[in-house]
Amino acid sequence: MNCTVRELPVYYEEYGEGTPVLCIHGYWVDHRLMSGCLEPIFSQTQSYRRIYVDLPGMGKTPSARWIQNARHTLEILTGFIQAVLPEGQFLVIGESFGGYLTLGLTAQMPDRINGIALLCPGVTQDRQNLPEKQIIWKSPELGSPEDDPDLAAFLEYAVIAAPETYRRYKSDILSGIQISDTEFLSNYFNGDCDPPLYHSLKAAPFHKPSCIITGRQDQAVGYSDAFKLVEMFPRATYAAVDCAGHNLQIDNEPLFAALIMDWIWRVELQSSS
Repeated sequence: MNCTVRELPVYYEEYGEGTPVLCIHGYWVDHRLMSGCLEPIFSQTQSYRRIYVDLPGMGKTPSARWIQNARHTLEILTGFIQAVLPEGQFLVIGESFGGYLTLGLTAQMPDRINGIALLCPGVTQDRQNLPEKQIIWKSPELGSPEDDPDLAAFLEYAVIAAPETYRRYKSDILSGIQISDTEFLSNYFNGDCDPPLYHSLKAAPFHKPSCIITGRQDQAVGYSDAFKLVEMFPRATYAAVDCAGHNLQIDNEPLFAALIMDWIWRVELQSSS
Protein backbone atom coordinates (compact mmCIF):
# COMPACT_ATOMS: atom_id res chain seq x y z
CA MET A 1 0.00 0.00 0.00
CA ASN A 2 1.03 3.61 -0.50
CA CYS A 3 0.31 6.70 1.56
CA THR A 4 1.19 10.04 -0.02
CA VAL A 5 3.01 12.43 2.32
CA ARG A 6 4.17 15.75 0.87
CA GLU A 7 3.87 14.27 -2.64
CA LEU A 8 6.01 11.29 -1.65
CA PRO A 9 4.35 7.85 -1.99
CA VAL A 10 5.33 6.10 1.23
CA TYR A 11 5.06 2.33 0.91
CA TYR A 12 3.88 0.20 3.82
CA GLU A 13 2.42 -3.18 4.60
CA GLU A 14 0.07 -4.04 7.43
CA TYR A 15 -1.23 -7.20 9.03
CA GLY A 16 -3.83 -7.94 11.68
CA GLU A 17 -6.34 -5.78 13.51
CA GLY A 18 -6.41 -4.10 16.89
CA THR A 19 -3.84 -1.93 18.66
CA PRO A 20 -1.60 -0.33 16.00
CA VAL A 21 2.13 -1.10 16.12
CA LEU A 22 4.28 1.10 13.88
CA CYS A 23 7.50 -0.71 12.93
CA ILE A 24 10.43 1.38 11.65
CA HIS A 25 13.50 -0.22 10.08
CA GLY A 26 17.08 1.08 10.00
CA TYR A 27 19.41 2.57 7.40
CA TRP A 28 19.71 1.05 3.86
CA VAL A 29 17.33 -1.86 4.55
CA ASP A 30 13.52 -1.96 4.24
CA HIS A 31 10.40 -3.11 6.09
CA ARG A 32 11.31 -6.78 5.66
CA LEU A 33 13.94 -6.51 8.39
CA MET A 34 11.10 -5.71 10.80
CA SER A 35 8.41 -8.01 9.49
CA GLY A 36 10.87 -10.89 9.25
CA CYS A 37 11.65 -10.83 12.96
CA LEU A 38 8.35 -9.54 14.35
CA GLU A 39 5.67 -11.47 12.49
CA PRO A 40 6.68 -14.81 14.07
CA ILE A 41 6.24 -13.12 17.46
CA PHE A 42 2.97 -11.33 16.77
CA SER A 43 1.52 -14.49 15.23
CA GLN A 44 1.40 -15.77 18.83
CA THR A 45 -0.67 -12.79 19.99
CA GLN A 46 -4.03 -11.29 19.15
CA SER A 47 -5.45 -7.82 18.58
CA TYR A 48 -2.44 -6.06 17.07
CA ARG A 49 -2.37 -4.18 13.78
CA ARG A 50 1.25 -4.28 12.59
CA ILE A 51 2.28 -1.47 10.23
CA TYR A 52 5.63 -1.88 8.46
CA VAL A 53 6.81 1.26 6.68
CA ASP A 54 9.59 1.82 4.13
CA LEU A 55 11.63 4.97 4.82
CA PRO A 56 12.51 7.39 1.96
CA GLY A 57 15.03 5.97 -0.50
CA MET A 58 14.63 2.49 0.96
CA GLY A 59 12.41 -0.38 -0.05
CA LYS A 60 9.56 0.77 -2.27
CA THR A 61 9.47 4.36 -1.00
CA PRO A 62 11.29 6.67 -3.42
CA SER A 63 13.75 9.31 -2.34
CA ALA A 64 13.31 13.07 -2.54
CA ARG A 65 16.19 15.52 -2.63
CA TRP A 66 14.63 17.73 0.06
CA ILE A 67 14.86 14.84 2.52
CA GLN A 68 18.43 15.20 3.73
CA ASN A 69 18.55 14.13 7.37
CA ALA A 70 16.76 12.54 10.32
CA ARG A 71 14.69 15.66 10.99
CA HIS A 72 13.25 15.58 7.47
CA THR A 73 12.57 11.85 7.81
CA LEU A 74 10.69 12.53 11.04
CA GLU A 75 8.51 15.01 9.13
CA ILE A 76 7.63 12.23 6.68
CA LEU A 77 6.87 9.80 9.51
CA THR A 78 4.72 12.36 11.31
CA GLY A 79 2.71 12.96 8.14
CA PHE A 80 2.41 9.20 7.64
CA ILE A 81 1.04 8.78 11.17
CA GLN A 82 -1.45 11.61 10.66
CA ALA A 83 -2.75 9.86 7.53
CA VAL A 84 -2.67 6.19 8.57
CA LEU A 85 -3.23 6.62 12.33
CA PRO A 86 -5.15 9.90 12.54
CA GLU A 87 -6.39 9.31 16.08
CA GLY A 88 -5.94 7.03 19.06
CA GLN A 89 -2.88 5.55 20.68
CA PHE A 90 -0.30 3.20 19.21
CA LEU A 91 3.00 1.41 19.87
CA VAL A 92 6.32 1.89 18.09
CA ILE A 93 9.19 -0.52 17.45
CA GLY A 94 12.32 0.93 15.86
CA GLU A 95 15.59 -0.67 14.76
CA SER A 96 18.96 1.12 14.48
CA PHE A 97 18.27 4.43 12.65
CA GLY A 98 14.59 3.57 13.09
CA GLY A 99 15.23 3.44 16.83
CA TYR A 100 16.54 6.98 16.71
CA LEU A 101 13.45 8.05 14.75
CA THR A 102 11.32 6.33 17.41
CA LEU A 103 12.95 8.53 20.04
CA GLY A 104 12.02 11.54 17.94
CA LEU A 105 8.38 10.44 17.73
CA THR A 106 8.33 9.80 21.48
CA ALA A 107 9.48 13.36 22.12
CA GLN A 108 6.92 14.78 19.67
CA MET A 109 3.80 12.83 20.61
CA PRO A 110 4.23 11.14 24.03
CA ASP A 111 0.49 11.20 24.73
CA ARG A 112 -0.32 9.10 21.68
CA ILE A 113 2.44 6.51 22.04
CA ASN A 114 1.63 3.80 24.59
CA GLY A 115 4.98 2.02 24.53
CA ILE A 116 8.20 1.71 22.55
CA ALA A 117 10.76 -0.98 21.82
CA LEU A 118 14.22 -0.11 20.51
CA LEU A 119 16.38 -2.69 18.73
CA CYS A 120 20.10 -1.83 18.48
CA PRO A 121 19.18 1.86 18.44
CA GLY A 122 21.47 4.52 17.03
CA VAL A 123 21.27 7.25 19.64
CA THR A 124 24.33 9.39 18.95
CA GLN A 125 26.76 10.10 16.12
CA ASP A 126 29.60 10.39 18.66
CA ARG A 127 30.11 6.66 19.15
CA GLN A 128 32.89 5.56 21.47
CA ASN A 129 34.06 2.28 22.96
CA LEU A 130 32.51 0.14 20.24
CA PRO A 131 33.11 -3.59 20.66
CA GLU A 132 35.66 -5.14 18.35
CA LYS A 133 34.42 -7.30 15.50
CA GLN A 134 33.87 -10.83 16.78
CA ILE A 135 32.34 -14.01 15.37
CA ILE A 136 31.53 -16.21 18.34
CA TRP A 137 30.50 -19.23 16.30
CA LYS A 138 30.84 -20.03 12.61
CA SER A 139 29.41 -23.13 10.97
CA PRO A 140 31.73 -25.07 8.65
CA GLU A 141 28.73 -25.52 6.35
CA LEU A 142 28.82 -21.88 5.24
CA GLY A 143 31.60 -22.29 2.75
CA SER A 144 34.09 -19.68 1.63
CA PRO A 145 33.32 -15.93 1.38
CA GLU A 146 35.75 -15.71 -1.54
CA ASP A 147 33.23 -17.69 -3.57
CA ASP A 148 30.15 -15.82 -2.31
CA PRO A 149 30.13 -11.97 -2.12
CA ASP A 150 26.85 -12.03 -0.18
CA LEU A 151 28.40 -14.31 2.43
CA ALA A 152 31.36 -11.94 2.74
CA ALA A 153 28.96 -9.04 3.44
CA PHE A 154 27.06 -11.16 5.96
CA LEU A 155 30.23 -12.04 7.86
CA GLU A 156 31.12 -8.37 8.29
CA TYR A 157 28.36 -8.05 10.91
CA ALA A 158 27.54 -11.64 11.89
CA VAL A 159 28.25 -12.86 15.41
CA ILE A 160 26.52 -16.22 14.99
CA ALA A 161 27.40 -17.30 11.46
CA ALA A 162 25.23 -20.30 10.64
CA PRO A 163 23.19 -21.39 7.60
CA GLU A 164 19.95 -20.23 9.25
CA THR A 165 21.26 -16.77 10.21
CA TYR A 166 22.71 -16.40 6.70
CA ARG A 167 19.34 -17.32 5.19
CA ARG A 168 17.62 -14.75 7.41
CA TYR A 169 20.21 -12.15 6.45
CA LYS A 170 19.48 -12.66 2.75
CA SER A 171 15.69 -12.67 3.15
CA ASP A 172 15.28 -9.90 5.75
CA ILE A 173 18.29 -7.61 5.29
CA LEU A 174 20.12 -8.07 1.99
CA SER A 175 16.83 -8.03 0.08
CA GLY A 176 16.28 -4.43 1.19
CA ILE A 177 19.86 -3.30 0.67
CA GLN A 178 19.77 -4.52 -2.92
CA ILE A 179 16.86 -2.24 -3.88
CA SER A 180 17.84 0.84 -1.88
CA ASP A 181 18.56 4.15 -3.61
CA THR A 182 22.35 3.98 -3.36
CA GLU A 183 23.03 7.38 -4.89
CA PHE A 184 20.57 9.13 -2.57
CA LEU A 185 21.73 7.40 0.61
CA SER A 186 25.42 7.79 -0.21
CA ASN A 187 25.50 11.34 -1.57
CA TYR A 188 22.45 13.30 -0.45
CA PHE A 189 21.19 11.89 2.85
CA ASN A 190 22.88 12.26 6.23
CA GLY A 191 21.80 9.43 8.48
CA ASP A 192 23.67 10.64 11.55
CA CYS A 193 21.79 11.11 14.79
CA ASP A 194 21.07 14.59 16.10
CA PRO A 195 22.37 15.09 19.68
CA PRO A 196 19.80 17.80 20.63
CA LEU A 197 17.16 15.08 20.75
CA TYR A 198 18.57 14.04 24.13
CA HIS A 199 17.58 17.39 25.60
CA SER A 200 13.94 17.03 24.54
CA LEU A 201 13.79 13.55 26.06
CA LYS A 202 15.34 14.69 29.33
CA ALA A 203 12.76 17.46 29.55
CA ALA A 204 9.88 14.95 29.52
CA PRO A 205 10.76 11.35 30.53
CA PHE A 206 8.58 8.65 28.94
CA HIS A 207 6.65 6.79 31.67
CA LYS A 208 5.23 3.93 29.61
CA PRO A 209 6.45 0.37 28.98
CA SER A 210 9.68 0.45 27.02
CA CYS A 211 12.31 -2.04 25.93
CA ILE A 212 15.87 -1.21 24.88
CA ILE A 213 17.63 -4.21 23.33
CA THR A 214 21.32 -3.93 22.42
CA GLY A 215 23.95 -6.35 21.15
CA ARG A 216 26.96 -6.98 23.38
CA GLN A 217 29.05 -7.53 20.22
CA ASP A 218 27.42 -4.74 18.16
CA GLN A 219 30.34 -3.11 16.35
CA ALA A 220 28.05 -0.63 14.53
CA VAL A 221 26.39 1.30 17.38
CA GLY A 222 27.58 -0.57 20.46
CA TYR A 223 25.54 -1.05 23.61
CA SER A 224 26.78 1.52 26.15
CA ASP A 225 25.36 4.65 24.50
CA ALA A 226 21.84 3.22 24.64
CA PHE A 227 22.22 2.64 28.39
CA LYS A 228 22.28 6.42 28.81
CA LEU A 229 18.61 6.40 27.80
CA VAL A 230 17.48 4.31 30.77
CA GLU A 231 16.88 7.26 33.10
CA MET A 232 14.73 8.91 30.42
CA PHE A 233 12.54 5.77 30.31
CA PRO A 234 11.60 4.82 33.90
CA ARG A 235 9.54 1.83 32.64
CA ALA A 236 12.31 0.45 30.43
CA THR A 237 13.89 -2.98 30.40
CA TYR A 238 17.47 -2.63 29.17
CA ALA A 239 19.34 -5.64 27.78
CA ALA A 240 22.86 -6.01 26.43
CA VAL A 241 22.48 -9.37 24.73
CA ASP A 242 25.45 -11.71 24.42
CA CYS A 243 26.00 -13.59 21.16
CA ALA A 244 24.45 -10.69 19.25
CA GLY A 245 25.71 -7.92 17.00
CA HIS A 246 23.90 -5.26 15.01
CA ASN A 247 21.73 -7.99 13.49
CA LEU A 248 20.72 -9.09 16.98
CA GLN A 249 17.27 -10.29 15.90
CA ILE A 250 18.85 -13.08 13.85
CA ASP A 251 22.03 -13.65 15.90
CA ASN A 252 20.11 -14.37 19.09
CA GLU A 253 16.51 -14.78 17.97
CA PRO A 254 15.26 -16.67 21.07
CA LEU A 255 16.24 -13.93 23.54
CA PHE A 256 15.07 -11.19 21.18
CA ALA A 257 11.65 -12.84 20.92
CA ALA A 258 11.43 -13.30 24.71
CA LEU A 259 12.22 -9.63 25.34
CA ILE A 260 9.61 -8.45 22.83
CA MET A 261 7.01 -10.79 24.32
CA ASP A 262 7.82 -9.42 27.78
CA TRP A 263 7.35 -5.88 26.47
CA ILE A 264 3.98 -6.82 24.94
CA TRP A 265 2.95 -8.33 28.31
CA ARG A 266 3.88 -5.12 30.12
CA VAL A 267 1.98 -3.02 27.56
CA GLU A 268 -1.10 -5.18 28.11
CA LEU A 269 -0.76 -4.89 31.89
CA GLN A 270 -0.79 -1.13 31.51
CA SER A 271 -3.83 -1.24 29.25
CA SER A 272 -5.80 -3.39 31.69
CA SER A 273 -5.02 -1.31 34.78
